[in-house]
Amino acid sequence: MPGCLGGIAPDPRAGAIAGPGTTRSVLAAVPGGVYDLSVWAGSRAPGPATATGLRFLDPAGVQTGRTYALRASRETRRQNSYGMVAPRDAATVEFFATATTEIHWDCVFLRVSAYDLTLEAGQGTLKITVTNTGSEPLTGLKLTGCGDSPPFDLEDQVVRTCPGSAPATATVTGALYWNGALPDSSESLDLGHGVGDQPQHPGGRQLQDR
Repeated sequence: MPGCLGGIAPDPRAGAIAGPGTTRSVLAAVPGGVYDLSVWAGSRAPGPATATGLRFLDPAGVQTGRTYALRASRETRRQNSYGMVAPRDAATVEFFATATTEIHWDCVFLRVSAYDLTLEAGQGTLKITVTNTGSEPLTGLKLTGCGDSPPFDLEDQVVRTCPGSAPATATVTGALYWNGALPDSSESLDLGHGVGDQPQHPGGRQLQDR
C-alpha cells in the first residue's frame, strides 16, 4: 500500500464501518507463536467499544485466551500490539474491527514468530530439523544434541544429521526474533523404536499484510 512498508496489499486497500458493526479476517494460527500486530486506525466518533484488535479461536471456533483490543481515537494513527502468544489450543487467529458509530483502518500488518523442532531416526544416525513456522526470520539459534553445532539463523529450514544412539534428545535455545526471544524447545526420540514426539507447531509460514 502507498505509505505502508513491506508486503503486497490486496483489495480493498482500506476498510471502514459506518454504524454499529464488526468485521473479521481469519487465518490459521501457529499455536505457541508470538504475534505482533500493527494497524493504522481512527474514528470520527470513538466510543468505548470502538477498536481494532486480535483474538484466538480453538478448533470449535470458541475464543481461547484474552482479547487484544486497540481503542481507536479521533486521530488516525498507527497502533501496535506486540508479544501476543497464541494459546496451545489455538486453531485460528482473528483480526477484527468493531464500532458503535464509525471506524476506519488500513495498513494492517500481522506477523508471527515461531519455529518447530523434529527428530527422525536413520540407520545409526539422527536427523534433526528446525523449521521456521512463522513469517519472520530468526537469529542466534543454538542446537545441542548433535555434536559441535555453531549458532545459526533461520529463514526457512535447517537440517543436521549426526550419529545417533538411543535415546536421543535435541534442544534449541537462544532463538531471537525482531522484538525479543522465543522460548527454548526440546524433543526426545527413542532410536531403538524409531518413535519421536510430534511437531510443536503445524507447518507452513503465516503472513498477512493488508
